Amino acid sequence: YAARERLGAYGLRNRKTILLYGPPGCGKSLGAKRLAWNTGLPLLKMRFDSLLSSYFGESAANLRAVFEAAAERPCVLLLDECDFIARSRSNSKDIGEAARIVNSLLQLMEEYDAPGLLVATTNVESSLDDALFRRFDDVFQVPLPGAAEIEMLLRTTLSSVKLSDGIKWTKPVEKLTGASAAMTVKAAQDAAKAAVLRGEKVVTESLLLKAISELEHGSDARERD
Repeated sequence: YAARERLGAYGLRNRKTILLYGPPGCGKSLGAKRLAWNTGLPLLKMRFDSLLSSYFGESAANLRAVFEAAAERPCVLLLDECDFIARSRSNSKDIGEAARIVNSLLQLMEEYDAPGLLVATTNVESSLDDALFRRFDDVFQVPLPGAAEIEMLLRTTLSSVKLSDGIKWTKPVEKLTGASAAMTVKAAQDAAKAAVLRGEKVVTESLLLKAISELEHGSDARERD
């Protein structure tokens, strides 16, 4: 995108459409927001579950309106939760309208020449139609964070508060291995809030580990329910 003018001088088109796929909470939407921040473009976010309408043709019209808004000025258009289309197509009540959305989306992406970027996210790569999949210039997998990424997320999230001099990251990282980026960020935020509310103003390793444990127990309880 940064080299679009140089490419345009030679009649070349910069890559504009990106698909991010990976498990829930791994940072796909956050990646789109970061892309908007890095390029200096505003973010226009659309969720497919809020787009679907029971009225004939209204969903496709809503989708076209979103693309028209994105064409008015440079922005990062985020099409969030694209796999909702696939789920809707398996529902007999929604299948007709979902099919119209897919057909409309195929046409809109084929014609897409807005001045900004388009980013779509999905939890399940295989949920997208092959024809839709081919419309993307780049496809990236966003996996769950590894040890280095977990530590970076913790450090970044806690950068606004003071950390204990003796804090070590090994145990918190181990406990968060296999967790999503969203859960990692929330654990750090909860630890920071606890420190401030208790008047300690310093995040210790034990405080961080407690926040992680509370999140784990909450997740286990939801799974049992």
